[in-house]
Amino acid sequence: MGTTKNAWPIAALLALGACQHPQPGIRTEIVNVPVPVSCLPADSIPDEPAQVGDQLTGNAASDLLIVAASALELRAAVITMRAALLACTQETVVP
Repeated sequence: MGTTKNAWPIAALLALGACQHPQPGIRTEIVNVPVPVSCLPADSIPDEPAQVGDQLTGNAASDLLIVAASALELRAAVITMRAALLACTQETVVP
């Protein structure tokens, strides 16, 4: 019984001694990370060109003029939106 009584403090010291190992230090590091940001204000987005399906008459000669004008409007809108998207593809890093 005396041996068991003396073994507890030794076992406790061994258990606590095993816990003493070098801990990694805490360090603060600043890292710049790309963050998505709005690259185009909402009021700069062009309106969608009007649809012309309800303006078509069934007369090919007059419908061609309507469709051609619509195609030009669509082309202008695509050019504007493409320019805006190209500006958005540049990476922005916020410190």
